[in-house]
This record gives sequence, structure tokens and C-alpha cells, in this order.
Amino acid sequence: MLLQRVITAVVLLIIVIGALLISPLAFTAVAAVAIGCCFWEWLRLCRWNSALAGVCGALAACFFFYIEYASPAFLQGLQSGTGLMVITCAATVLWAVITLLVFTRRTTGWQVKPIFGSVLAWVILPAAWFSLMYLFRSKGPIYMLSVLAIVWVADIVAYFGGRAMGGPKMAQGISPKKTWSGALTAFVCVIALSYVLYWAQPSFPLWSNSIISGLDIWASDLVLFIAVLFSIAGDLFESALKRSVGIKDSSNLLPGHGGFYDRLDAQMSVLPYSVFVLLFLQGF
Repeated sequence: MLLQRVITAVVLLIIVIGALLISPLAFTAVAAVAIGCCFWEWLRLCRWNSALAGVCGALAACFFFYIEYASPAFLQGLQSGTGLMVITCAATVLWAVITLLVFTRRTTGWQVKPIFGSVLAWVILPAAWFSLMYLFRSKGPIYMLSVLAIVWVADIVAYFGGRAMGGPKMAQGISPKKTWSGALTAFVCVIALSYVLYWAQPSFPLWSNSIISGLDIWASDLVLFIAVLFSIAGDLFESALKRSVGIKDSSNLLPGHGGFYDRLDAQMSVLPYSVFVLLFLQGF
């Protein structure tokens, strides 16, 4: 199982890096396919008919890809003024509410109502897409990857930290394997690594560098802390969705990993939040 997970992860990494090297169009196409699969999987978790969810996912992928390259006026309008700020602010507020809900129900479990989950899908997924594409177009691939890497680092160190230290479960009613020690490891490692990278090369195009250079140390720590917290909340929310319908994986599209939503659940919360903070620091 571990070997299968590693092989799938390596293949996905090769596809993403290859698309970035080929052209912006190639990367956008890969990202659109991924977000379309997330739509399909998320809506199925909300008890939508699989065929209808698939049609919605395909249409969403085509729409996002189309407006990215065939409708520059729409994109210019979205990213001028307060358009993207409103979208990312709304998504950030939603994730703050979701975070509160998952942690208040961490021991009893959370049966997410299908209508609630469905509405969230149509708000959160587009917000994550526009945030990703804004980072990619406006800040470049390295900067964009630095935001995604927050989730990757938090997930990896939380896994090994939790296994090494064990201790009390964090959300036994939603995701029984997660521990407080794993979460603490994620918080400490992400914040520490962010400062190490900043001190090593403060001018390098990283989101964490923008945060540390634009805020004092306490505010920077808080912003980074919330990023990791939202990462955990995004993971827990998907776990709650899956437990509500009694399934283990959002799909079987990615051998050893489950579905695209299983791999991108935490990114759905971190992407809008990271752009919201960035736009705030830039004065929109």
C-alpha cells in the first residue's frame, strides 16, 4: 500500500512539474482536470447522482479553463478592485466557521447535511481555483508551489510526528487516527521552516517570506498558525463528509490515495486564505 502511494505521488509530481515546464496552458489544463474531479467527488459525497455530479465536474473544468484563456476581460474584472478580495474573504470566513464546527464536533462526529455540503462545494471550489490561478499568473510557479507546500509539509510531519509520539486523539469522532502530537508537530515545523527559509534567502519568492517581511513576528506566527489550522480543518471537513455517507475515499481515481479531493482537501482552505492575507498586505 505504501509503495502504491509513493508511486502515485511520484507520477502526479512528474505530471505537475512537466506541465509547468511545458507551458502555462498545460498547467492550467492539468489544474482544471483536478478541480473538475474534485467537484465530481465532492458532490457525490453530498449524495448527488454520480452521473449528474460528473457532468457538473466536467462543465466546471471546461468553464474554468475557458475563462482563464478565452475571457481576459472577466479575469481582469475579477482581479481588479475588490473582486478577488471579496471571494477569498468570503471563503476564509467560511473556513473559519467550518474550523469551529469540526473542532466542536471532534469527539461526537459531524453528520454534514447534503444541502450544506453542496452549497459549500459551489463556493469553496471556485474560490480555491481563482486563488490558485492568481498565484500562478501573478506571482509565478515557485510562489504558488510555496503555498501548496505548506499543506505538504504539515501533512507529512504531522503523520510522522503523530506516529512517533502518539498521545491523545485530536478528532476521534471525525478522523480517529489524527493526534494532537501530530498537529503540534505540523505547527512547529511549518513555522520554524518558514523562518529558516526567510533568514536564508528573504528575497526568494515564497508566500511565507511575504508574510514574515510584511508583519511583525507575532502577527507572522499567527498567520502561519492559521494556515496550518485551516489545512487540518480542510482535511477534517472532508473526513466528516466521507463519514456522513460511510465511505473511506472520495473515489478510486488515484491508486493508494483515493481521489483528487482526498489529496487536495487541505488545499481548498489554504489557497483562498493565503491569497486573502496576501491581498490584504498589498492593499488589494
